[in-house]
Amino acid sequence: MKDIGVKTVLFVLAGIVIAMPFGALAQTNPIGTIDPLGAGVGEGDAALAGSIIDANALITTITTLINWFAWFIALASVVMGLYAGFLFITARGEPAQLKTARGTLVWAVIGIAVAVISFSIIILTKTIFDLL
Repeated sequence: MKDIGVKTVLFVLAGIVIAMPFGALAQTNPIGTIDPLGAGVGEGDAALAGSIIDANALITTITTLINWFAWFIALASVVMGLYAGFLFITARGEPAQLKTARGTLVWAVIGIAVAVISFSIIILTKTIFDLL
């Protein structure tokens, strides 16, 4: 079985770490509209300018990030399952290729299980903190 390699794992992890802030940066401005002439926060939003994020907003943000991560894992696992099926079809009875296909299928099933558990954790967290 061919090893993935440290460089490949580090490359994938770096890509995930780099992509994580995009969800937070795509959010709307919670403070309000900012005057382009430099006056700052809009008139009615002066009280929100120095407010600290509340616990529900933080939990909602974290569960949203976990939800995105779970969807990514689920999609990647399904693609790996399809790839494992392709490996089974093209193995033609060769033991080494069948072993590789079985290993890929096992990891795909583990990935799907992790995604299902992640979705369960999200639902439980939203239920416990009344965020639904």
